[in-house]
Amino acid sequence: MSDANQLSSKGDDALADVDSGERRRLRKNVHILFLGLGPKDTDPIISLLRAARLAPRGRQIEHERDFLEALSERSWDLVICSPNEGELKNSRVLHHLIRLDKDIPVILLTDDIDCSRAVKGLKEGMRAVITKQDSELLLLTLQNELEGLETRRQLRMAESRLSDAERRCQELMEVSSHGIACLDGERLIYVNPCFCHLFGYEDNRSLLNLPLEQLVIAEDREELSEQLRAFKDARRKDMLMQLSGERSDGSSFVANLEMEEARYNGQTCILLTIRPDRQFRELQQAAQQDLVTGLYNRQFLEHSLEEVIQRALDGGHDCNLLYISIDQYNIIRSEIGFEGCDQVARDIADLLRKLINRAHLIARPSDDIFVVIFRDPSPDKSMKLARRLCEAIADSHTTVNNTLLHVTCSIGVTTINDNSPRPDELVSRARMAAESMRNRQGGGNGVKLYTVETQKANDSKTARMLRDAVKDERFRLLFQPVVALHQETDINHYEVLLRLLDPDNREISPNIFLATVDHADLSIQMDRWVIQESLRELRAEMESGKRNRLFISITGSTLLDKDLVGWLSETLREFRLPADRIVFQLSETDVSSQLTAATEFARAVKELHCHICLKHFGTSTSYKEVIKAIPADYIKIDGSYVQDLANGHSHDKSFRRMVEQLNGMDRITIAPLVEGTKVMSKLWKSGVNFIQGYYLQPPRERMDYDFFEH
Repeated sequence: MSDANQLSSKGDDALADVDSGERRRLRKNVHILFLGLGPKDTDPIISLLRAARLAPRGRQIEHERDFLEALSERSWDLVICSPNEGELKNSRVLHHLIRLDKDIPVILLTDDIDCSRAVKGLKEGMRAVITKQDSELLLLTLQNELEGLETRRQLRMAESRLSDAERRCQELMEVSSHGIACLDGERLIYVNPCFCHLFGYEDNRSLLNLPLEQLVIAEDREELSEQLRAFKDARRKDMLMQLSGERSDGSSFVANLEMEEARYNGQTCILLTIRPDRQFRELQQAAQQDLVTGLYNRQFLEHSLEEVIQRALDGGHDCNLLYISIDQYNIIRSEIGFEGCDQVARDIADLLRKLINRAHLIARPSDDIFVVIFRDPSPDKSMKLARRLCEAIADSHTTVNNTLLHVTCSIGVTTINDNSPRPDELVSRARMAAESMRNRQGGGNGVKLYTVETQKANDSKTARMLRDAVKDERFRLLFQPVVALHQETDINHYEVLLRLLDPDNREISPNIFLATVDHADLSIQMDRWVIQESLRELRAEMESGKRNRLFISITGSTLLDKDLVGWLSETLREFRLPADRIVFQLSETDVSSQLTAATEFARAVKELHCHICLKHFGTSTSYKEVIKAIPADYIKIDGSYVQDLANGHSHDKSFRRMVEQLNGMDRITIAPLVEGTKVMSKLWKSGVNFIQGYYLQPPRERMDYDFFEH
């Protein structure tokens, strides 16, 4: 009996065992690509699936070009291939599926099988290796793979719909004429503009994390607390009450408060709706255009990406995203200013309009970034367009103050298909591709397609390079000044920064290699090297008559190194250095996740008379517990706060209040990432003690900042 007849005749027997009423019903249509298999092999499989109440639809593929075209046409459910490879190799099939980020199970169908062949196939990426004769196992395997694929697709669809529903709810809350807030326990985690207006606040930053009781008059606070407890204890879905709200200026108003159980940002919360006696509505007109270039702005891009991804999830609507990043933008901005950069952006926008058909979407989500949604399924066409854009931008010029300026760009490309993630992750993929290309070519001016396999390869390569660098001590220390703004001091402060050197002795940004440091032994070795070399540099500075203090960062793994403090004590004695010239920086997130170890480390180094700085302050949800547990002398506020302050996204008063609270706790405050004059006056008014950033001086190999000029 032939293999085909065996496969067909065993189908009914297999069905009797596996097709039960309790099994969850599969999708009706099953689209299959058969690679290197003739009709005598494919027809029995079609019959087997049809007998299982499925509607299989197959296509035979012999050439690589046909395979790529088929992938771009629609969403496929299975790939079944033969070990007798022709022009289209199975390794190329798996390569393209990974490269294009396609979630399609691949089954290898063989005439016979042994353990080594099965292991080899699974290692290569096959989901299963099955003989043609074993129809029962084949049917079970195909059903399991289809069920798993359907579950994954439903999950992606649900995530997309949930994201869309959350976005729509957020938009409705933002324009609601009622005051709406979300309460986590007793603190506010979300407030809409109407809620802010009702209580006399300009924005939500002053209200977030504020106890709700502070927004009602003193006479109503006890009743509010009792009602909140009753609501939570009784697990009620809703509750109504009346109270008097207290505005920021001390005035009050009568309002009806409605409490409901809800979810916000994935967590259960209490939804508060306040309806005052005199209601109002603040309609927000969301502008679609970037004011500088006339292209679409970030908000419109995000909405468009959600729609494009949703269409791709439905199948047959694949397209590609181009992420265009201007090279050396910070340097360009420092040379020609913001107005000059606006002219550069306008010229690039005009060029993009000229080279890109109006059927595709062009947006400018930020100052140095342009994004194109290229509505074509072919990654090759997208890469061809990206190269054309890259060359055109490099060949063009901008006239600023009668000076010709040439700029280049780095372009990352990623596919949008039925396996695409959320919009922010999708953009992040293209950004990583652009940054990877820029770091590889040392300056940019190139294009790169994001692929999962190359990303893993890059991570592996970086890990190997990092191990070699640790072994060969191939690092470089840089120093950035921390300058007093509201602090009397006769000591010069510097932060120690680490750079990795590649085999050609070129610097690699820490953003590239620090994320790879996931092995405790590597982290500890690096930290000890940085400490020892920093103390060596500090000793040399002391011998030249300079009074310097160094901020040295400690990774989370080193916090668990019980031998560090003893080694540190001996090293300090070896270099004959006063311990108070050393400030160890601990990340708030590391401390939060390892609070006991961090507390013990801080206590031990304080006994050595070293100082402690808590950096990235305000990023974790448990920052209050952290600051209570760690006796930090310095608090370095997270740079995002400073950037928000510079961009006008943060109210001056809220930042000033945070600084005042920290200063009131006798903590010395530091504001990092100071990159322009616009934020300087705000930082001065806030009362922050120290400032740090490229505006003062970028990191250098020598501690040569002139503190007396500023």
